[in-house]
Amino acid sequence: MIKRTLLLTALGLLLLSSLLSAQSDPMLYQRWNTMNINRLSTQFNNTGMLADGNEQNIPLARKPSFEYPTGSGINYGTCVGFVIGAPAAQDPGAVSGANSENLEYLDGSMDEGPAAFWDEEHYAPYPEVVGSALAPLSTDPSTWPKSGPNRGWPTFIPGTSDSLHVGSEGWPGAGRRGERIADQETYSVMYAWRGTDLGTSERRWLNTQVEMRGLAWSGELYQDFIVWIFVVRNIGTAPIRGMRVGVHSDFSYLPLAFSPTSTGDTDRHFYDPKLQFAYGTDDNAYEDHPEGGSLGANQIAWGGTMALRMPGPSKKVATYDAFNFWMEATTPSGNGASKELYFRYNLANQGDPEDSNKDGIDDDFDHNGIADDLESGQSYYLGLGADGLQVMGSQPFDLAPGQVDTMVFATVFGMSKAQLLKNAASALTLYESGWKVVQAPPAPRLEIIPGNGRNTLLWSTESERDPEFEGYKIYRSTDDGVTWGTETFTDFSGTTKYIPLAHFDRIDGIKGNYRTLPEFAWFNLGSESGLPLPRVIEADTLSYFKRGDTVHVYIDDQLINGLNYRYYIAAYDTGNGITGPLENTAASQPRTGSNTVTVVPHAPVARSLLDQVRVVPNPYVVASGWEVGSDKQLQFTYLPGEATIRIFNSAGEKVRTIQHNAPSALAPSIAIWDLKNEDQQLVAAGLYFYYIESSLGRTQGKFLVIM
Repeated sequence: MIKRTLLLTALGLLLLSSLLSAQSDPMLYQRWNTMNINRLSTQFNNTGMLADGNEQNIPLARKPSFEYPTGSGINYGTCVGFVIGAPAAQDPGAVSGANSENLEYLDGSMDEGPAAFWDEEHYAPYPEVVGSALAPLSTDPSTWPKSGPNRGWPTFIPGTSDSLHVGSEGWPGAGRRGERIADQETYSVMYAWRGTDLGTSERRWLNTQVEMRGLAWSGELYQDFIVWIFVVRNIGTAPIRGMRVGVHSDFSYLPLAFSPTSTGDTDRHFYDPKLQFAYGTDDNAYEDHPEGGSLGANQIAWGGTMALRMPGPSKKVATYDAFNFWMEATTPSGNGASKELYFRYNLANQGDPEDSNKDGIDDDFDHNGIADDLESGQSYYLGLGADGLQVMGSQPFDLAPGQVDTMVFATVFGMSKAQLLKNAASALTLYESGWKVVQAPPAPRLEIIPGNGRNTLLWSTESERDPEFEGYKIYRSTDDGVTWGTETFTDFSGTTKYIPLAHFDRIDGIKGNYRTLPEFAWFNLGSESGLPLPRVIEADTLSYFKRGDTVHVYIDDQLINGLNYRYYIAAYDTGNGITGPLENTAASQPRTGSNTVTVVPHAPVARSLLDQVRVVPNPYVVASGWEVGSDKQLQFTYLPGEATIRIFNSAGEKVRTIQHNAPSALAPSIAIWDLKNEDQQLVAAGLYFYYIESSLGRTQGKFLVIM
């Protein structure tokens, strides 16, 4: 058996060697994609980097980069990746390249720009699991490979003789026999190589291969974290001695790449040894908002990385190092700035003055030689210039040829420390349960019919088949889902909760606040209002529901035509004694047929005359509700399906011509002007005139712009 393993490993190395020689740049197969199914969104690549907040070349930074909440435009990720290292003394079959100076090995998935890691991108993707211009994602079959014999995938995990299990959906899921266990999953396989740095032939690396998975869920208990799994395999012909594996975790509040300021603010970085949780937040509870204005304490997130399993015999974190992106480089206090120094000072955390008892865990951040928790000390690392980062490492262990070991961690966020720790506990519970998800009733499917100052919501009834179903809550947002109403309260963890626009519950004697588990006593089960009477669709005039479908209906009126409204409908249950009541969360990508839909109410299209054409708002005032983010817009309403609009200033100069076409417009009767001239320059304040021509005739009018 041992001979067979060594032979297969040797064949794997020969295959890898021929692959490298046939391909000058294996990074040509590097791909990016976005995990975005819950409240935490990030771009990741198939070579092990989970965020790219490039500080050295800011235009190269990628959004979202641990954006939280999803859609907020606030990003916290500078760089998250993995590192694998080992001492210099290794058998030739365990390593590749040249190491004439007999230095330590350290291979990282980080890129230099966001990570200040001076020997970058030591992992390249196997092309057999690359299927498109995007990294494979379970929710997008177009990204899956198509040419392999295993339902498009390779028969074996690349570089090994181990079978790649593909589940019933055609995706190699993280569950038994390849079944998917999360609502959204990633899958990539990569191998160590010389890296992308140039300029020297003295390159060295460990003969390792890594399978990477990302797992995200959309349920209420799981919407604030993403779990990452890295399976490390020795593909050499000799054991790797004293190997260490770690997670490089660089979050800032806010990162330079995503902040309007040119110099970063100071952050606080904490470590909880019981939870094995490296996390942080802003130091002074103030940041400039990327889109203007400012962020206060309740608008700046807490976030970090929690180790769920580390490689090695103990499966626990053995080292924790907090240090600065730039400061004290090449010293035990700072960034290692080279492979061998990163291994010594960051991954193994040797000689760090902030490690009071030299057990590998930084714990003395006021530098007096006493662990902070023994004297009520500072208890956090102060990351100046938004440049603090954290590394958690495993204990040293040996990995034989063909042998694997696994690192599992969760990236977790919350809007307060209490909420963060609550979300971390949910991630830990999910992991320890073997990924057994506790779910709300199935989410209803929603379609909305926009009208004149009103929206008609229709939703399906299958949620009611859940034996614990209790009711529905309807939420409405006017800021693309950043907030879900004007009335709020906070639960016992400090999480902001929204009062729904409408609330319907079964008449079953279950009402008022939940009482079984005290921590869920804030949850309102309803007031015995009853459910809306079901209706049967009688004609095939809708885009989603068909004749014969049973739906509930709710009409939201007194709305402003032309504004963007986003709705989501949550089905909720009565709780089960293990956890309190659960309700559906909003879908991260609104679409008809999900429980979340975006729609614009509008007047009917003009059919005979243009006498009802209006400009809204008039006058237009900057910072009114008509602005979308940092964009400005003014609307022409009650238009026919096609029209030409010409806009002139008070001097009679033509400023802009707009061609209105109903199929491509915001709404069939609405045309938008972004207050820019033909040269895309913002116009000045003043009086403007418009002339509209269509097959129905002509009309004209005026409006005022106040800046």
